[in-house]
Amino acid sequence: MKHITKPLAVASVAVLALTATGCDRFSRSKTPENKPAKLVKIDNEVAVLNKVASFSLPQAGGRFKGTNVNKKDVADLQVASVGGTLIAASRTGVVSAFTGNTQTWSVNVGDVISSGVATDGRLVVVGTRSGRVVALDGATGSVVWERSLPSSSLAPALISSGRVMVSANDGVIYALNASDGSQVWQFSTQNPAVSVRGAATPISLDANTALFGTADGRIHAINPQAGTPLWTRRVGRAVGGSQVHRMSDVDGTPLVAGQYLYVPSYSGQLTGFDMSAGRTLFVSELASTKSPALLGSQLISTSIHGDVVAFNAMTGDVLWENNELKYRRLTNPVVIGSHVAVGDLDGVVHVFDNTGRIISRTNTKGQLTSLQVIENRLYTQSSEGVVAVWQF
Repeated sequence: MKHITKPLAVASVAVLALTATGCDRFSRSKTPENKPAKLVKIDNEVAVLNKVASFSLPQAGGRFKGTNVNKKDVADLQVASVGGTLIAASRTGVVSAFTGNTQTWSVNVGDVISSGVATDGRLVVVGTRSGRVVALDGATGSVVWERSLPSSSLAPALISSGRVMVSANDGVIYALNASDGSQVWQFSTQNPAVSVRGAATPISLDANTALFGTADGRIHAINPQAGTPLWTRRVGRAVGGSQVHRMSDVDGTPLVAGQYLYVPSYSGQLTGFDMSAGRTLFVSELASTKSPALLGSQLISTSIHGDVVAFNAMTGDVLWENNELKYRRLTNPVVIGSHVAVGDLDGVVHVFDNTGRIISRTNTKGQLTSLQVIENRLYTQSSEGVVAVWQF
């Protein structure tokens, strides 16, 4: 689920748009029944994931005490790796480093953490609810610098080319000097009145190009050094009469595979671009706020309704579709070897083969918002502050 930048009354409407939306992967129309699907027993289950570590993150002042954290407001906090050390942030404000199951350092940033963890191997950056951007030393956890922005962010920053770039909730992309946190440039997007709660994680295309998905349904390519816009592509195509139905956010992190760029949108378009030729490969129907994954020639994505769909990565044709996880608030899919993994609201990780069949499950504690693969290991962080690591 995603971010709303306008008044609270509008926010409740937008959240409703996500939790009471349509009955298939294409539509966002209302449906009378949206209870999470019950899981069906797997016959002849195949062991794919082996849990190698699991630990609870330190919390500020005890679990959810003194930080005014709404436990129902699940943040998409992600882990990072620095030289074999795992860095993770708790919602309540504590950033910690672990080597194996041993905690090597921990620091309380003094505010609810809304975005992170981002790293370039030296700096570790998190964002807070009040708009502070905090940069820590990845080796020691000591604060290198802090910067207050007019708005917070719900996606990890991008650290590239000496810049820390933050896609903020006010529709502005801020670039800070990675050495001292001073602002270098800012780029304003067309921020809509209502948007889905969240933001796409910005990515580096190359040394001269950073990509940002924004709430106005666009992908912006920007030069990290100067903040110069290089090109813009419209992805989300809003439909309907109300502000809620016109939401077209690009909140799923774009996927780059060589010369090809794949971008999902909330309004129902999954678009493939050939960047070398400057042309659109296809536009397929899928309403999603999650980044897709590429398994061979299959482009796999999860819809806002809980469908897992595989498309031909060159034509956009549907290859297979699995609807067994309806309304289970699925994470992004990730490739684990020759399989695909997807997490859900109960902390269950579902493993699919390349035909769309669920072949195994494993679980952790608390809702999952995203999955990450780092060096042949699967990492999850749950709403309960539990980090788990699986070998595959």
